[in-house]
Amino acid sequence: MLSSLTDPDIALAEEAQSGTLITYEEDETMEQAVISGIAFNRDEAKVTVAGVPDKPGIAYKILGPIAAANIDVDMIIQNASHDGMTDFSFTVHRNELDKALEVLKSDVQSVIQARSISGAKDICKVSVVGIGMRSHVGIASTMFETLSKEGINIQMISTSEIKISVVIDDKYMELAVRALHKAFELES
Repeated sequence: MLSSLTDPDIALAEEAQSGTLITYEEDETMEQAVISGIAFNRDEAKVTVAGVPDKPGIAYKILGPIAAANIDVDMIIQNASHDGMTDFSFTVHRNELDKALEVLKSDVQSVIQARSISGAKDICKVSVVGIGMRSHVGIASTMFETLSKEGINIQMISTSEIKISVVIDDKYMELAVRALHKAFELES
């Protein structure tokens, strides 16, 4: 325990009294709640570009024309490559789905030789939100177990320091939100 703000010429014992103790141990006064809420968004749509070559630049060839059309993209997932081919999915605002599909079919599909392009409006995004999730083990596991117990299939997953988001069928949104509230003890 030393302070960087004290005179370096003072006695070590005196300086030790003015510093801040930094420790790895937590005590009972440390904040315990990691999850602060559940967020959801029904205004999502999913776009999948299937059977594209897995090579450098393919994401840009798909998303460049989408950006040029002024369409915002949210979650992006690229599957593992099989035989040099992969599937690429992303979400857009539901009102932008038709425009995104039109851009991809006219400006992208033949250029990258994609097998197919499809869209789905019957999805939603549900997120578990909180601070410091990466430092707390089991948040994702609890979320996925909770959805599994309710028979809810996860189509896409995205994580960050403050949230874990999943794309699920829109018809399960309310069930998912209620179950997650209960699992993370947010009912009160």
